[in-house]
This record gives sequence, C-alpha cells and structure tokens, in this order.
Amino acid sequence: MLDDILLALLGGRDGSAWELMQRHDELFGGAHRMDIVRVMAAVTRLERAGFLRVDAAVPERMASGNRRTCSLTAAGRQRQRAWLCEFNPDVSVEDVYVRGMLAVQTADEETFETFVRNGLTATRVRMHTLTDDVAGAKAAFERETVRALALWLHQLPDHRAPRSAAG
Repeated sequence: MLDDILLALLGGRDGSAWELMQRHDELFGGAHRMDIVRVMAAVTRLERAGFLRVDAAVPERMASGNRRTCSLTAAGRQRQRAWLCEFNPDVSVEDVYVRGMLAVQTADEETFETFVRNGLTATRVRMHTLTDDVAGAKAAFERETVRALALWLHQLPDHRAPRSAAG
C-alpha cells in the first residue's frame, strides 16, 4: 500500500522522498509515521516500474540535502487513479479512510468525484451484506462503522480546498 500512497501524494504536486514523508505525516499524524528508508525503497521500486520519474539533483536543492524531485509519469497517474477509485467488495473502512484523506488533498476533480461515488457504492454493498438480524456487539459495531463511513463520504466534498483552473 505504501507505493500507492506515495503515488497519491504526488498527485497534488511533485516532491522529494523527504517531502512525501512530511506530507504523509501532516495528513495522517505521527500514529502512521513512515520511515524514510522505506520511502526511498518505494521510490526506487516505482521509478524502476515506470510509475514515477526522479529528476537529477539540481544545485538549488543542495541546501536541502540535494533531494531529487519525484513526479508522476502517465502510467503512475493511471495507477494512482485506479488505486484511489477501484474498490474490492471486502475493502476495509481503514483503507477507504486512507484513500479518502489522500483524494481530498491530492486528486484532480474527476478522480475525487469518482472516488466519492465508488466509495459510496462500496459502502451500500457492504450495508446490504450486514443484515440487522445478525446479533452481537461485533455486528452492531460494523454496521455503525459502515454507516459513519457513508456519512463521512457524503460530507467529504465540503472539506476539499477550492482548486484553480490550472490545477
């Protein structure tokens, strides 16, 4: 999932591995902190797979540790969109939350709208599998969690920052 999270973080703007790690920390807080070694390994994997381009170090970035800038390729943008917008029937609430937080901050308008629409469809499907006649605290908790997720998805567009016509 780390590779896809990094691709999503690059959807908003290019950045170095260090900057991607910082963006992640700002978005999700310290509880889900990423290790720079894992981020660098993921950047290398993504570059080799053709999902991102890593520019050569430039002199003006020398003061910041000579960090190389990563940017999405066309294949990387396609994979980013697919990961944000395609849901398996058994997608977890946590996975939808992570994708939603990334989509609200980094996705283009079309991808964001598709994410919300597909996320709501996935929660409706999940609700139909959770019948009210199944008793127990675990079933009740899951029903309420899915209801809360659907409400959050409905409200998510209200938390999206206005985008300029250029991007």
